[in-house]
Amino acid sequence: MKEYEYSFKVESIQPIIKYCVNNGYEQKYVSKQNRIVYETKNNSHIIARLTTENVNNTTSTYFDFKNVDNKNENFKISNESIALKVTDENMEAIKSILNVLEFYEVANNFRTRYVYQKNGVIFEIDDYTKPKMKVVAVEGVDEEVEIVCNELKQNKILN
Repeated sequence: MKEYEYSFKVESIQPIIKYCVNNGYEQKYVSKQNRIVYETKNNSHIIARLTTENVNNTTSTYFDFKNVDNKNENFKISNESIALKVTDENMEAIKSILNVLEFYEVANNFRTRYVYQKNGVIFEIDDYTKPKMKVVAVEGVDEEVEIVCNELKQNKILN
């Protein structure tokens, strides 16, 4: 599926959370995540991801692929696969697929993710503990994302 997204490194996530709350965005969930990212030497645009997340004391792991077709400084259009739920039974097959396709680990990140949504716009607000950083992604319906990002830039909430 197509992903239309702007992504920004920020000093603090609080202004974005405040914006979401004040503008009627619904908090969908908060999760603790460990995401392991893999790249393949065969195509630098394709990554694989194993994401383990804890939402409301329930832990699940998912495996997916992402193809970043168009990427500029803060903007990218990607295609993402449907995520496969990882089980004890299919983990060896997943490792085998990564091996055969020559994927290798490039990142092992830990973060808290806050997700807010309103209409066709989703905010993914990430507070990373490893590596230490804060990232805000605004994604969704092209036109609506553009309107929201322009508003955030005009109000100097995002650069």
